[in-house]
Amino acid sequence: METKRTLPKLNKLVFSCALSVLALSLLLSSCLPTGRPSDGQPGIGNAGLGSLSPSPTLSPSSTATSTPWTTFAAPLEDMPTPAPPPANPADLPDGTSIWLFLGAEEEKPVRGRTNAIHLLLVNERLSKASLISIPGSTYLYLPGFGMGRFNSAYPLGGMKLVYETLAYNFGLWPQRYVVAHETEFKWLVDDLDSLEVSVLYPIRDDCGGLPAGLHSMDGEKTLCYVSYDNDDDVFRTSRQQQVLQLLFTKLVNWGRMARIPVFYASYIERLDTDISLSDIILRIPLALRLGDPERVKSFVLGWDVLESWQLSDYSGTSVLLPRSGKTAQLVDQAIESISEPSALNAVVLTYEWQLTQVIGQTATVQAEWTRMAMPTLEDTPEPWVEPPVGLPTATPWATQAPYPTQDSSPYPTPVWHTPVPPYP
Repeated sequence: METKRTLPKLNKLVFSCALSVLALSLLLSSCLPTGRPSDGQPGIGNAGLGSLSPSPTLSPSSTATSTPWTTFAAPLEDMPTPAPPPANPADLPDGTSIWLFLGAEEEKPVRGRTNAIHLLLVNERLSKASLISIPGSTYLYLPGFGMGRFNSAYPLGGMKLVYETLAYNFGLWPQRYVVAHETEFKWLVDDLDSLEVSVLYPIRDDCGGLPAGLHSMDGEKTLCYVSYDNDDDVFRTSRQQQVLQLLFTKLVNWGRMARIPVFYASYIERLDTDISLSDIILRIPLALRLGDPERVKSFVLGWDVLESWQLSDYSGTSVLLPRSGKTAQLVDQAIESISEPSALNAVVLTYEWQLTQVIGQTATVQAEWTRMAMPTLEDTPEPWVEPPVGLPTATPWATQAPYPTQDSSPYPTPVWHTPVPPYP
């Protein structure tokens, strides 16, 4: 049985500095589902990674965009299945960044298949976002290799191939990425003290049985819920997106964003990411605004975009093939939803107030820790100095003549004093 993990204690100075940056960023105004290997699911060897004949053009058309682009490599070998034409670079609004969240089967340093693939398009200027979730078995062109399931791009060519695959097939090039694994996912759910998940379709043969309804799930059960594979990768991706939204909502609620430095220190050694702590802390005001569900729209490559298709090779593997032009329409809808400004909801003010209160309480506790750690005058004994020989010794104040009282005072007005030691 796995013992419960506790978050590490940060150096007080590092933690207080991180909180100071967090508070400053708040005044100036930021999950990771994973996939579990399922029985009977084809591996990389029979994932249908067939090569194909080169397309007449493998370079995207040049348009005015701030997104970096590339020239795509031709496939390794000739195969009868033609490659789809490359997508045009997406026309993103100014101030838009793309964050990629992957969930891998294997722990570091092994690069496992990524059965959780989620793209977050964030218009940081308008504080709006679109979440695009892609099933891992979506059959796409992998530049330099040929047609293959998207979940095999990361183990085949690392993050470079993942980026090129997204650029070729969707016209999107991420700026930040994080690859999480089963362990970190379970940690996060447990550190947030479970999730309340509404199960729409019952799961009877796994996860201890989950009938339809609301369930309180710990990290282990939540992992099973987002990884359950009943031969419908679209439904599994929808469950992952549901839990991802629940995790984010719980993280921004009740000032939990103040724990970001502790979370980051706890997970960073196990994650594969180029996201720094400052990247997250400086976007905490943005994350609080995105906590408003009206400011985030969700999109899944579902059955209106994909169709089931059986490979013609010896394996007979079924994959999800994008319908012609449908992925471009979905990307356009996701971009359109972040292009128009909208008023802030009152829930954002609640999140900001909660975080401000938590930071203030934490600063008070930190000041108390500092006061308790600092030595006081009572705790610091004065060094003993031997008095010079021959000098008269002062009489202790307690043995001196008492202060005048009402009966012995020579003054006409009585003097009421409590004897106190004279000043030196």
